[in-house]
Amino acid sequence: MKKKLVVLINEQTRNDSYLDFLRLKFDINVVNFENGKNKIKDIDLALFTGGEDVDPAYYEESKGRFTSCNKKRDQIEHKMFMSSLSAPKLGICRGSQFLTVMCGGKLIQHVEGHGIGGTHPIDIVYPFEQKVEITSTHHQMLYPFNLPKENYLMCAYSTNHRSGVYLNGNNENISLPEDFVEPEIVYYPKYTSLAIQGHPESGVLSTDDKMFFLDYIEKMLKL
Repeated sequence: MKKKLVVLINEQTRNDSYLDFLRLKFDINVVNFENGKNKIKDIDLALFTGGEDVDPAYYEESKGRFTSCNKKRDQIEHKMFMSSLSAPKLGICRGSQFLTVMCGGKLIQHVEGHGIGGTHPIDIVYPFEQKVEITSTHHQMLYPFNLPKENYLMCAYSTNHRSGVYLNGNNENISLPEDFVEPEIVYYPKYTSLAIQGHPESGVLSTDDKMFFLDYIEKMLKL
């Protein structure tokens, strides 16, 4: 019997591919977040999905020339994040970037080599070590490195640096820290938030691959 989960989503950006992914492992009951109009309680998971870039104003940068935002969505999902502070949170693709920003991190506003489709290898280093394949379809990148070390866990990163370009809001290459890796999965313990940059729900991945990521999500978020 599948474990039951009550999953909160933004009703305006509902995408059943993410929900069908969760249904492979869980019996989910979906609760729509109606822009703060409904009272949110007894949520097992708040889900933040893919889409437009996050407004750089949330991490105190100007908007770069490659950045395209949906400010209304940012405002709604900011309310959704704040209403679900006590619940585990999962962000995929744009959702991972949004959670990174909400947890105090930043974003690199433009990179290359991650918008090619298909899959590429990543190295999982927490809570176990394993190399797996995941999709690569993004032009922005998680940047938790401005946070104190105790505020984030680098769980997985690209096996190889795929980009030679890392632009900020001024369209300039940033200075990378010595320990820089290209983040793929980051966990923010203070907010019980798991940020997955790739698309574990993608049809490119096999059912076995999807189940691996679902098991990983369950373990990390203690669902």
